[in-house]
Amino acid sequence: MLLEQLKTRLFFLSGVALLSPAVFAADPLAAKTMIVYVSNSPDSVTVKDYYLTARSITNSCPITLPDMTAARVNLADYVTYIRNPIRSCLNAAGAGNILYIVMAYVRPFAIDTNLYSYSIDSYLSDIWDQYSTQTFYPVPTATHRYYAPNQSQGNFYLPFQSLQAYRSTPRSNLIYSVWRLDGPTKEIAKGLVDKATTAMNSLTGAVCIDRTRSISGIFDSGYGQGDWDLYRAATLFGQTGFAVTEDQQESEFGTSPAPAKCPADGSPVAFFSGWYSLNNYNGPGVFNFAPGAIGIHLDSLAAADPRSGANWSANALQNGITVTAGAMAEPYLEGIPRPGGIARNLLEGANVGDAFLRNTRWLKWMILNIGDPLYRPFPASGLPSFNALGNQASLYLAVPELVGGGSTRGTVNLADAAPAGGLTVSLSSGNPAVASVPASIVVPANARSASFPITTTMVPDTAFQFITASFGAATLQNSLTVDPLLSGIGLSSTTASAGMNITGAIFLNASAPAGGALITLVSTDTSLANVPLTVTVPAGLGRATFPITTSQVASAKTVKIKASYAGHTAETTLNVVPAIASVGFNQATVNAGVFDVFFLFLSSPAPTGGAVVTLTNSNPGAAPLSSNQIVVPAGQTYGQIGFNAGAGPASAAITASYGGDSKSATVTVN
Repeated sequence: MLLEQLKTRLFFLSGVALLSPAVFAADPLAAKTMIVYVSNSPDSVTVKDYYLTARSITNSCPITLPDMTAARVNLADYVTYIRNPIRSCLNAAGAGNILYIVMAYVRPFAIDTNLYSYSIDSYLSDIWDQYSTQTFYPVPTATHRYYAPNQSQGNFYLPFQSLQAYRSTPRSNLIYSVWRLDGPTKEIAKGLVDKATTAMNSLTGAVCIDRTRSISGIFDSGYGQGDWDLYRAATLFGQTGFAVTEDQQESEFGTSPAPAKCPADGSPVAFFSGWYSLNNYNGPGVFNFAPGAIGIHLDSLAAADPRSGANWSANALQNGITVTAGAMAEPYLEGIPRPGGIARNLLEGANVGDAFLRNTRWLKWMILNIGDPLYRPFPASGLPSFNALGNQASLYLAVPELVGGGSTRGTVNLADAAPAGGLTVSLSSGNPAVASVPASIVVPANARSASFPITTTMVPDTAFQFITASFGAATLQNSLTVDPLLSGIGLSSTTASAGMNITGAIFLNASAPAGGALITLVSTDTSLANVPLTVTVPAGLGRATFPITTSQVASAKTVKIKASYAGHTAETTLNVVPAIASVGFNQATVNAGVFDVFFLFLSSPAPTGGAVVTLTNSNPGAAPLSSNQIVVPAGQTYGQIGFNAGAGPASAAITASYGGDSKSATVTVN
């Protein structure tokens, strides 16, 4: 399924604590933390020294930057000035000994490429390139292995696993939880440490959840996933005794008709999560951030610049928040830290460094985490009332999204063991013609779970289905997404000219079945582009290519190439344009004897062997060209020919002809 771009807002805030910094500094994970600082920045050195003392940190890593004020660097400078020095520090400390990397008031936070802007911190999380070696575009193609793919609507959460425990598992990647002590001033950055030590192991206060709608009838997919994550975060905190204020207005807290502030009495807030105000902070006065407050605002620019601007993070830090995270560019919903899982892991006793990384799907992406990763808002054993929640009832789908015709399994998990004689659970699907389940299953006596099959049929378009399990007064529900086999169609070039041949590609959402998948192809204008009638994706493969023959045109035209399979149609647009984009002279007016250049640009790169462009000269005396052609090398679009202007006054028109197209330019000789 195609990812949906995020336009959201989300907060976490935490409250008052009792333990002293000395107790917090004894955290054994301090020995597994490395602080990175800019040696030629006095402010960075100051924040580094403060954190070293407060946390008893023994691992520090100096880097030197040519520009200490630049917010962004290119990829080459990131490698030279940031990645490579930190790699050396990690090797010296023992790369596997470090879990957390903390950037001490380090100004560059973004890597600019010709694709996107990316978070330096997210790149450092995979500093050894074990998750991926590539720069992702448009989105990462895989989750990292420490990520927990929880199912909020089904109330299914994987057991918490610390980053340290994950490191000892087979096939674990050497990744890091990367954070920064930052904010509008260095004093605010230092204050993040103070407030974390104040609130260590003792988070109290109100919880505020700000959705844009009721979750009734909302599928846990696309934007719905955000709503379900918010709902579940509210539910979890409510079950542990926190006072929860939940708003379903489209406007956020602080904007009517939503409440003007949360909670209404202005008391300290322990947790807030909600949608959505782009590059905006509502406040001050909406929230009273207590020491230890954890806050995340899920919008596309929530951490556009941690030190300044309209973005949520910079202003929340200015107004007293202790921990926040957000995107520094345009993310996708799937790439934003998930509030439900973060809430549960924190309540189970996780520190923020583990909870946020475990619930952030992608690395080498756009997220900045700001605060102290060692901050643990609740005791490591979890809240007493929370431990029992490990046996909550849930409905788990082994594969929540699959191609029609495939099958998966659902599992009903009970909070308590089934009674003698077992427990009958009624099952239903929103549309049995798309996804079918048994009418019921029986959880055996003394057992806590039972599984059942889910079979699907081929669908012409993506279909969302609720799978429901009911027993006694309880009803559990989860979302199943059923996709067509045909995913889409692509082109080797979206522009064709000069009758060039290009290649089309068919993409499937899963491997083709036995015998292959026969895809029907159509061109909406065969006078512009011809395609085969069909193309077969071989069994076991997920793509196949086909040739497209185009025609020469005198003016730009468009044609749609369509692919169909089992009732689903995907299409793309091909632009067929004249062969020559433009021609001209370096100097349209030139004195006699002066050197000038006639140049041209092709609309598409020249084919193998080059493009031979024929030149016609109306006055060789004025523009004595050395040849009547220009050969544009294969793969290039630019060609030129130079000459010394002849006697004047005179003019010459040079006409370039190629691929059925001709364009002219005139030079005047004085």
